[in-house]
Amino acid sequence: MIRLLFALVFVGSASLSAQDARTVIRIFDNSAKPVPYALVNLRDGVSRVADDSGRVAFNEPPKDSLRIQVRRLGFDPFYGWVTRVPETGEYPVLLRLLPQSIQSVQVTARANTPLGRSGFYDRVQRVQAGAYSARMITPEELDQRNPIRLTQMLQGENAVRIQRLDQNRSMITGRGGQCGYSILLDGNRVTGTYEELLTNKTNPPPVTSLIGVDEFITINSVAAIEIYSSAASIPAELQRSLGGGSCGLIAIWTGRRR
Repeated sequence: MIRLLFALVFVGSASLSAQDARTVIRIFDNSAKPVPYALVNLRDGVSRVADDSGRVAFNEPPKDSLRIQVRRLGFDPFYGWVTRVPETGEYPVLLRLLPQSIQSVQVTARANTPLGRSGFYDRVQRVQAGAYSARMITPEELDQRNPIRLTQMLQGENAVRIQRLDQNRSMITGRGGQCGYSILLDGNRVTGTYEELLTNKTNPPPVTSLIGVDEFITINSVAAIEIYSSAASIPAELQRSLGGGSCGLIAIWTGRRR
């Protein structure tokens, strides 16, 4: 019995220690309502997206205070030091609504946003949970980086290489340049692009009939981007859009970023 009690106490302590080892940030608005899907930067190079309860967890020991950056379209960005609340163990962050955007912002339920209906934020949470590997570019990151064209946003991403064909046209390939990505636009596979020269090697289309991704979509119309660098990492709901010779999938979602 003594050994059993000791084991239970040990397991309970280990669970508590594991829970205490996480840094949990809670984001809310002026009305104390949670702000879901905010982009949170804990330090340079480390960022995560909050869930639909406005919380995001980082797997590292908490400190008394942290310097945190939080961005959500429709809200004034936050950057500063936040003190940990001992009672909850969380770091509360208040995001203030931008006055000119109050009537157009609806972020309290995932079904209210096109990206929520597309399953984008569900996949973000699954990636953050380690279900599979992907690069998820949120509306907040697009707005922050403010690229001129789509390929500029993809330049420098791991496992992605932008081959410049001329001043206005580019082809998106794997890092080695030997395979192309399938392009998904709002859930439908895009054909007729230069990527098909590598994804359809058995029956490649004539080059004169092809266009680059920057020609058929403007970056201002892009709301979010998903990059899957291998077929094994693509979730089941997007697998049907993968071409036979593709080395991965780039899913582009359009619409208002708010």
